[in-house]
Amino acid sequence: MQQTPYEIWSAILSELSDAAQEDVYLRQAKPMAFADGELTVMVPAAYTQEQIENRFLMDINGALQKQIGENCTLHITIAKPDLRRHSQTEQTRATTKDTPDTAEEVEESTPDRASLNPHYTFERFVVGTNNRLSHAAALAVAENPGTIYNPLFFCGGVGLGKTHLLHAIGNRIHEIHPDLKVIYVTSETFMNEYIDSIIVRTTSQGFRSKYRTADVLLIDDIQFLQRKDGTQEEFFHTFNELHQNFNHVVLTSDRPPKNLEAVEERLRSRFEWGMVAEITTPQFETRVAILRQKCEDHGFDRVPDGVLSGIAEIVQTNIRELEGALIRLVTEASLFNEDLTVDFAHRVLNNHVTSFRSTVHPQRATTAEDIQKAVASYFGIKVSELKSAKRTKLLVLPRQIAMYLCRTLTGLSLVEVAHAFGKRDHTTVIHAHDRIAEGIERDAELNQIVNFLIEDMK
Repeated sequence: MQQTPYEIWSAILSELSDAAQEDVYLRQAKPMAFADGELTVMVPAAYTQEQIENRFLMDINGALQKQIGENCTLHITIAKPDLRRHSQTEQTRATTKDTPDTAEEVEESTPDRASLNPHYTFERFVVGTNNRLSHAAALAVAENPGTIYNPLFFCGGVGLGKTHLLHAIGNRIHEIHPDLKVIYVTSETFMNEYIDSIIVRTTSQGFRSKYRTADVLLIDDIQFLQRKDGTQEEFFHTFNELHQNFNHVVLTSDRPPKNLEAVEERLRSRFEWGMVAEITTPQFETRVAILRQKCEDHGFDRVPDGVLSGIAEIVQTNIRELEGALIRLVTEASLFNEDLTVDFAHRVLNNHVTSFRSTVHPQRATTAEDIQKAVASYFGIKVSELKSAKRTKLLVLPRQIAMYLCRTLTGLSLVEVAHAFGKRDHTTVIHAHDRIAEGIERDAELNQIVNFLIEDMK
């Protein structure tokens, strides 16, 4: 019996290394046909094709020839945008509102990139192990909107690059698909415009026309729709119409869809229809690369590598803080006519951080084990109890503090933190982080305990 393209492709992947089998680009390839000794697979973007050809083509052809025959080769084709989207979108625009009432509504129905930051591009986005999957998915969507990963949902902490990717998608689409209507908006702006449409009823049709005729809708910080029942209802119908017309929706949030507890279940389930990509804290090498990119962006051409490494050692969880520390150093060096040295950086950042970890005397990064030991010692319990399933009052608070510190002080993902505490479900980590983050703002004693533990581990 002749093998199907899927069976051939599966057999090839099984011959490759473990790393290749988990590669984000190979996972995007779909076997389409096998004829005349040629296996055709389809990928969503030219960049994906390039990555596969450069890194795996020789090994894949070898495995293919081993499976089928000596003259067999792989052919990679790029998915074409679904032209039905555009005809359906145009039809929707015509039926939704035949004659605009105002000049503003005419302007809203045309592509507009004014809301996009032109500096947030894929070229300026530094790719590391913490965001490789998100970057690949974003690029695939930007090059072929409506064909894959719809919706695309980015989640992760503050300042890790979610908004950058959202704008990069919009900017790239404007470059290669200038006829498409791309709308970038925060969830707060979406809500405020919806409220305005309720107050002034004559604008309600214009509001719906604006969003429901978008070819690509980019929504930032969707978590702020929690407990906004009316706005959720409106967004639910907007999402449905866009998705049914093969138009793309990309969203960002500080947590995965299933942890948006105050968002309706029907919306949360739709957020998971496409791809959920988590962005975690960048590793040291990625942070240094980000700083170098920021130097290029700002025209800082005289910052030594030692200073950049020092900043990357200190600021571990937030890219915005990385950039802020860099700008502060360069600004003060210019104002006081100082050389940018590690010693100068130590003096300037002394008020910004507790200590400046220069590359001359680097300190070991804090680990989950360090945090567990410190918390267990402070509360007079055993580490094994901290990692156990017991939920006594004596253990719940220390465990939540330890999980909060792991998310704050290390580069571990939610899943990795959960595993460090013997948990399978990372929702426990999210709950612990949120509870402690909220608690330290209103409980002075809890705030003091957390700060003491942070200082004790430095």
